[in-house]
Amino acid sequence: MRTAFLIASAIICSCASAHAQAWDSRFPVCMVIYGPFAYNDCRYITLEQCRALASGRPAQCLENPFFAGPKDGSNRPPRRRHGR
Repeated sequence: MRTAFLIASAIICSCASAHAQAWDSRFPVCMVIYGPFAYNDCRYITLEQCRALASGRPAQCLENPFFAGPKDGSNRPPRRRHGR
């Protein structure tokens, strides 16, 4: 009985810590996709952009509460480097 409790506690704790890191602070808007496993897709610049891609899906667009804002004062999103 004690072993089952410890296993259940470990699963609950691991899920809680993974959820806390689910928001990417580089983008101002996130899409929350619902389903068997809900997850956040934080790569949108505007709510309109996110809503267009969420249309017809079990999803919702939200302002990112962890958005850090631009570091250099510009409103441009960070550039992604491909191929590295």
